[in-house]
Amino acid sequence: SRFPQVIVQDQHGQKAWFYEDLLANKLVLVSFTSVRGEKYYPLLNNLVKVQQMVEDRVGKDVEMYTVTTDPYRDTPEALKVLAEEHGAKWRFLTGNPEDVREVLAAFNARGSLYGLCWIGNEKTGRWLNKPSRLQPLFIAEAVARLGTGKQHKPFLVDEHSV
Repeated sequence: SRFPQVIVQDQHGQKAWFYEDLLANKLVLVSFTSVRGEKYYPLLNNLVKVQQMVEDRVGKDVEMYTVTTDPYRDTPEALKVLAEEHGAKWRFLTGNPEDVREVLAAFNARGSLYGLCWIGNEKTGRWLNKPSRLQPLFIAEAVARLGTGKQHKPFLVDEHSV
C-alpha cells in the first residue's frame, strides 16, 4: 500500500490504524486543514455541505476524514472544538507529528494549507482529487462515481446546492 501503517487519533481520543482501520476496503473522502489554517483558508463549511449531499451514504458507504496539517498544535480536544464549531460530524485526525507527516506525504499534502480533498475507493484502488472548495455538488458526484456495487441515484441539483 502507498499509505503508511501508523496510528492516528480522532477528536474523541479514539485511536486507529490509518490504513487498516480507516482506508482498507472503504470508500473515503479525505480532506486536510488545521485549526489555524481554517481561519485563512476555510474549507469546512463547504465540506459540511458535501456531507449533507452524501449523508445517506456517509457512515454506511462513505467515510469522511479530515487530517490536520498541524499535528504539533492540533490536539484531539482542539479538533473536537473545530468540528463542533462547523457542525462537522466526521472524524478529524491527528497523532504523533512524525506519523501524521507520513500520512500527509502519502497524499502529497505539503505545507499548512492544502486545498485538495482526495476521494478513494480502496476496494478498487481508484483515487482522484478535487479542490476542497469546489461546488459541493461536484465533490458529491465524484464520491458517487467511485462508489461500487449498489446502484446510486444520480445527484439532482436542488435549490439548496446552487
